[in-house]
Amino acid sequence: MSKFNPTSAGQSIDDAILAIQGDLTAPSATSQLDSWMQLLDGGGAGAQGEMLLELNNLKQYISRNDLANITHSLQALGQLTTKAASEVDVDEEISRKLRLLGEALNAASTTLVEPGS
Repeated sequence: MSKFNPTSAGQSIDDAILAIQGDLTAPSATSQLDSWMQLLDGGGAGAQGEMLLELNNLKQYISRNDLANITHSLQALGQLTTKAASEVDVDEEISRKLRLLGEALNAASTTLVEPGS
């Protein structure tokens, strides 16, 4: 992932994991999504462009509290993030953190429930 570097990206990925494990409707979660989006190269090769598109979708779904699409988007992002972790131009430490983020996204997609459920 061309814009990822071990210094800035590592902490950003850690922050993204914490945001995904927390309240996705909190303002801090949306701001974390914005930070994550800034790290991605939308025109880059590999999963980055797809991740950027899906992150935009996720922000829209969160703003509308569209649980079904939030779940789908988290699952798609989990798959894309895991795919990005295996790309050849990713630093080993960043790759490990991306795999953890992919796992957190997949876990979040299976634990969301309707409010009042």
